[in-house]
Amino acid sequence: MSEPISLTALFFGASKGVVGISIRIAKSLKLIESIESKVDLLTQVEFNAAWKTLLQACNSSSSDEQKSILINHARDSFTKATCLEKGERLFYTYLGLAICHYLLDDVNNIKTALIDATKISIYKDIYLQERDSSFGFNKYGINSLINSYNPANMLNLIKGIFAYPLFLVQKTEVQRYDKSKSDLIHHILKKNNAEEQIIIMVTKANQPSVLFTNLESKSLELINLQKQFLEIITNI
Repeated sequence: MSEPISLTALFFGASKGVVGISIRIAKSLKLIESIESKVDLLTQVEFNAAWKTLLQACNSSSSDEQKSILINHARDSFTKATCLEKGERLFYTYLGLAICHYLLDDVNNIKTALIDATKISIYKDIYLQERDSSFGFNKYGINSLINSYNPANMLNLIKGIFAYPLFLVQKTEVQRYDKSKSDLIHHILKKNNAEEQIIIMVTKANQPSVLFTNLESKSLELINLQKQFLEIITNI
């Protein structure tokens, strides 16, 4: 993402400039993406339509009643998109849904949408998916083997061996959460913290790699947003 986003500013400072914040979100997250195939169109239409409608509502000079109609249309589209999207786009779908609920003063559903966003596994549903998509399963194995002859990579792998017990502890924490799917804030935060540590360790073990570094940066930023969501939930 091109710039950091303060979710606290979004929800508690929206009255100072909802339009500017909404436009900033759309630009920085690159939410309105170009469609490259008909298959993509089928799965992305609700998501894209929802964000476009929400921005129209925020930019509208119409009456409050007309704005409310647009926001409700956006909320309906985001709700449908939650059944279609996966990974990062599902994460942003819940964010958009939460914004709609906020603009409609629906506090209970703001919390529900943000909880759903925080329960998404950044490590499994985004980090690993994008890693495997970039390398391919077989290519990833070959790439790791080739890199093992790189002195810097070998050193990181050796360090990774000593860090493996900690990796297992964090992985167990994530697995424990996967079994419970708890909505409790402290349970979700433990899962988020564990995934954060796993991503850092896995990335370090695969250095030097621009791809892993960039993927780590994006994934950790998403986890940071999840933590901001949890802070918002406890303050509304």
